[in-house]
Amino acid sequence: MLCVITLLLAIWPVTGYTAGETVDKVRVSITADEQPPERVAKRMTASISTVGDQMLTGRTVDDVATNRANYEKLVREIFDRVLVGYSVEQVRITPGATTGIAVTVAPWGDIIHDVSLDIDTSSLNSELMNLIRQDMGKIEEQVANVLIGLPVDSVAWAGGVSKTVIRELLEDQLPEFRSNLEITPGSHTNIKLTLIPAGPVIDNVHLALRSRTIPNILLMEASPALREKAGMLRGLPVAFVERHKDYFTSQLLAVAARHPSVEKYGLVLTPAISPGVDTQITLNAETTKYRVSLEGNLDMGRQDDNTSGKLHIGKLTGSRDEAFFELKFLPDNLSWKFEPGWGHKFMANTMGGIRYSVSDRGSILWLNHYVGDNWMLRYEYVPKTDYNEFGVRYKLHDFLSAEYVITDKENWLRLVANL
Repeated sequence: MLCVITLLLAIWPVTGYTAGETVDKVRVSITADEQPPERVAKRMTASISTVGDQMLTGRTVDDVATNRANYEKLVREIFDRVLVGYSVEQVRITPGATTGIAVTVAPWGDIIHDVSLDIDTSSLNSELMNLIRQDMGKIEEQVANVLIGLPVDSVAWAGGVSKTVIRELLEDQLPEFRSNLEITPGSHTNIKLTLIPAGPVIDNVHLALRSRTIPNILLMEASPALREKAGMLRGLPVAFVERHKDYFTSQLLAVAARHPSVEKYGLVLTPAISPGVDTQITLNAETTKYRVSLEGNLDMGRQDDNTSGKLHIGKLTGSRDEAFFELKFLPDNLSWKFEPGWGHKFMANTMGGIRYSVSDRGSILWLNHYVGDNWMLRYEYVPKTDYNEFGVRYKLHDFLSAEYVITDKENWLRLVANL
């Protein structure tokens, strides 16, 4: 358009200036039987203002008045070439320090009556469409406001306004995606919007099911459904998942809550999502009724009793207290140890208490402190023999941990199978 303006103004004969008032400003108005959409009308007005400024600003008012018919003809010729889909019916210039240019246009050909917006998210999970549409708000309505009423032939240039509207809305409401638009003009105009993730996307999703109160093996039945649900995150921008963490957390909770074991064991579910290229999802499932665990130990660097198994069965007697017994089996000498006890939760991640070894006829003081999801510090003291044992445990997998054990006389590495 600027090329057309420049060319026509270049061949326009410049008349001599006369002393007197000059044109300082140009004011444009556009009228039509069917008024163009507001943003399109603004674009038309801006275009005419640009032409008017280049053509009239600085000229004398007398010059504009004398050559008004020629100026009006020039404006008509420029916009008959530029405003495809419209014919310029009349141009009226009112000379003055602020010169007015009133342009009357009329559409020709077919008019756009309705607009549809198709969102292509073929690379994303179909369940996310409602969430994405919710983020986008009334984008279809706002695009329709730009296009409905326009001549079909004007979409070639007015479509740029629609694309600007969509991109502005997406930058504000869906900043984690870039957009690609294809407009198919017609009485029914179709816009195909392709969303392309911007920034880092999630490549892998790792799901961990964990519990301190029931054996992990009881959670395995719920694992397939949860892994399938968690798979919806793959291919999403990391920032999008971070912004909608509550939504995805609720989706995982809904799937987990439907599993029969949740009601059977009175489980309280607490999911945690850590978005990233490798996203980590941890679902902690704890019961308010019992605490049951089963583990097998293999000690490396220890000569005696280097393999063992332990069953812990406890009844929670309150929000902080537990009565329990532990049954230990030592395969080396085929012996059993029975140890009833009591535990108390001092803080959210710290428990301690006392056990009594029936076979050794002595008490054992113990303290466990959890550091994050994977680390645990353990301490035991036997007053009868003045024996101290300290352990640092790290969870390698939902079913396997490694612990370094330090005692008064020897140290060793222990592998712990958490069943």
